[in-house]
Amino acid sequence: MSVFENLCVADDNEVREFIKLVASNIKKTRQEKGISQLELALMIGQKSSAFYANAENFAKDRRFNLEHIYKIAKALDVDVSEFFKK
Repeated sequence: MSVFENLCVADDNEVREFIKLVASNIKKTRQEKGISQLELALMIGQKSSAFYANAENFAKDRRFNLEHIYKIAKALDVDVSEFFKK
């Protein structure tokens, strides 16, 4: 038995729920600002809304990375911490 065997601090379901929370907060903020998925996707450097829509809805196991989250916060003119609130 390895000493590192039980060191995982979060299981996969917990991580998935956290990712969904962030995506949901991004979606809510985007909608409150009246910006479409396509508009925001283009604002953060995506060439289409496909990746953005999948990440926002956690479809096809797509997810925003830190660069995306930073750019989205700047584009929506909010503090990045807003996306991490429960």
